Amino acid sequence: MKGTFVRTTVVLAVLAGLGGYAWFVEREKPARSGDEEPEAKKDKVLAGLVRQRIEGLRLQPRGGEVVRLAKRDNTWRLLEPIDAAADMAEVETLLGNLENMESASVAAEAPADLAEFGLAPAQARIEVEVAGEKAPRVLLIGDKVPASADVFAQTNARNSVITIPGYAAAAFEKKPFELRDRNLLKIQRDAVRGVEVSGPEGGYALAREGAEWGVTAPVKTRAGRYTVDGFVGLLESLRFDAVAAEDARELKPFGLDKPARKVALKLADGSTKTLEIGSGAADNKFHARVSGGSLVAVIPGAIVDDLAKGLDHWRAKRLLELATYQVTAIEIHEAGKVRKLARSTVKGAEGFDEQKWKRTAPDAKDVETKLVEEALFKLGGTEAASFVDAPRPLAAYGLDKPRFKVVLTLEKGERAWLELGEAGGAWHARRPDDDALLALDPAKADELLKAFGSL
Repeated sequence: MKGTFVRTTVVLAVLAGLGGYAWFVEREKPARSGDEEPEAKKDKVLAGLVRQRIEGLRLQPRGGEVVRLAKRDNTWRLLEPIDAAADMAEVETLLGNLENMESASVAAEAPADLAEFGLAPAQARIEVEVAGEKAPRVLLIGDKVPASADVFAQTNARNSVITIPGYAAAAFEKKPFELRDRNLLKIQRDAVRGVEVSGPEGGYALAREGAEWGVTAPVKTRAGRYTVDGFVGLLESLRFDAVAAEDARELKPFGLDKPARKVALKLADGSTKTLEIGSGAADNKFHARVSGGSLVAVIPGAIVDDLAKGLDHWRAKRLLELATYQVTAIEIHEAGKVRKLARSTVKGAEGFDEQKWKRTAPDAKDVETKLVEEALFKLGGTEAASFVDAPRPLAAYGLDKPRFKVVLTLEKGERAWLELGEAGGAWHARRPDDDALLALDPAKADELLKAFGSL
């Protein structure tokens, strides 16, 4: 009996302890969603400010240059310390900070000495001109709050000193150069229809038809679509790193009296915009200007690095630019015989669409899809070893009677073909709309023949 009493007492004590622990834990838990007390609403520093109504900004850092910006026809312009187009992304960051800036706390309701907060004089003074308001709104930014990431601030709308997040204040530390539009060419890549290049590597021209690029001079040959697109994108996003001269009266000091390189861009509206590149600057950078302009800028060397590679850099080095999924039919001409293959779509065991290949001539036979894809991948992945821009008669390359020809039908009904010829152990390829021949490594040619021979 005594043992039973002791055990019962222990169990009750444990249960009581667990109950107390549970009460303590539940008391310390944060309120569940729906029961939470709302956070104190933070006040906007510039109450009622809407960025679309801001028409001007004046930024005056302590001991620094005054920066003044103004909106003209929905476009922002830098007016001081220079007159130049403004960087819209940078201005939007400033406007967003002004519109959304919230006060973290009130540091002093009616301070006797603003100098205690770094506000007399202020670390920075921002004046905001707002449509419909006679006087500008003023935001003063002061010292950093001790042991905090916030800073002291004050507006002309109230006497109290408040604190604001340091990151919001840091947005107004931009130097004039950081706020100007540094886009040198101001073009859209989709508007570029042609590129003409002159320089120590020679002159050449490229043109775009649809999505495809081709070399048009000094030889008509295919260009690598993604290589040229990448270069045009580089020109589109070209931003200068420094200004060598805002209004250059003499071009010779920058090597622009006789530019080492020129890149002329033919645009969709019929106009031409030319980038002139002169002498080198420090750290693999170069002096440059837009033809006819007075601004001489310093640009990064990436564009010059590409241009220095010469014409061969822009060629389509692969025999054919294609993706296996684009091909719907194949004709293989070899040894006087023709084999034809067609692609069809069937429902697989799982109910999903599957691609199947079938030989339709000279006989009907299923062909393993993997073998077809490997052959097409080989065709699309094989690169020329070199190019023959002024070929002799086709018989000199065995292309008057090609050893191999493949004709591809693509999804949109387009057709592409390639011929291989061999003469004296040397292999060359010919493709449509291309005046140049492609010299192939014999081993690569043999791999290609074997891949299509398996079909």
